[in-house]
Amino acid sequence: MKTTTLMLALLALASCKKPPPPPEASGKSLVSLPPVKVETGAIVLQKMPKYLTFTGSIGADRQSDVAANVAGRVTNVYVERGMPVKQGQVLAVVDSRTAGLQVVAAVAQNQAAQTQLQFAKQDCDRAEKLFAQAAISKTEFERLKTQCTAQLYQANATQANADLANKAAGDTIIRAPFDGMIGEKFVNVGEFVQAPTRVASVFAINPVRVSLSVPEGAVSLVKEGQSLLLGVSSWPGRDFAATVRFVSPALRPNTRDLIIEAQAPNADGALRPGMFATAKIEVGEEEQPTVPAAAIKADGTVKRMFLARQNQAFEMIVRTGVEKDGRIAVLEALTGADRVIVSPPPGLQDGSAIQ
Repeated sequence: MKTTTLMLALLALASCKKPPPPPEASGKSLVSLPPVKVETGAIVLQKMPKYLTFTGSIGADRQSDVAANVAGRVTNVYVERGMPVKQGQVLAVVDSRTAGLQVVAAVAQNQAAQTQLQFAKQDCDRAEKLFAQAAISKTEFERLKTQCTAQLYQANATQANADLANKAAGDTIIRAPFDGMIGEKFVNVGEFVQAPTRVASVFAINPVRVSLSVPEGAVSLVKEGQSLLLGVSSWPGRDFAATVRFVSPALRPNTRDLIIEAQAPNADGALRPGMFATAKIEVGEEEQPTVPAAAIKADGTVKRMFLARQNQAFEMIVRTGVEKDGRIAVLEALTGADRVIVSPPPGLQDGSAIQ
């Protein structure tokens, strides 16, 4: 019993013992990180190009939904989406047996008509001689001439039918109308198609066309042959050169804007029909604060830079403008007294000590 009482007393004393003080309370300080060595650059006011920005969309230079142009069952399809094709390349084939039989029938009819036409011409020649000799009446002569003319028209009609049959036989082979890429395949083997049935869509995308909307107030600033820069969200930070090729003669009455079309080279296929595009046209220069391009770090669409202030890194989210000669305009209130950290090292944070 005494032993149990003694153990309980010891446990009570242990629970009342104060915890050790934190390092700050004991006079000891935490270990601080050494300053990060950085390179700084000046913020310089510099004349930078001034641009007007328009919006629009990218389209193919040429595009076509290729129709079957003939009726029949599809026997072969040779293309798939995204496949490059050359002008005249075979896209699909429709069963040609019916068309072939129609050609045979049309040719036979035409040959019969041509034979009858030869006999009719001979009859007409004889009729002319007999009429000249007064051996037949004028009425009989005119009747024979009418028969000859009718036979000539009949022969021409059968020749046209033969030509149409040959064309239909040729149309069973469906070909690409121009160089481009297949956008969509609409038919498969075994399907029955009619003349207007879509077989495949073909897009020519080098170059591409860019349709842009110009506000009424900026109409005087655009003209045919003018250079501009395109931007698309799929390729942030990349500018695509383009040239204005077509300018509408009139503004749209509902929106009071002018539609222009530009052409842009697209050898690598980066620009695709349907993309939303912004276009910049240079209209002069203006003085703006600039920093070395290496000072800007992009995180998606967010851009950051670090200022060096009182031996500390001060992080800023900034909007940027034009880049020129290795410097980039910053659309924020900056002074020449500030210095920017060039090529911020990994791990640098807002408030980090710098050297």
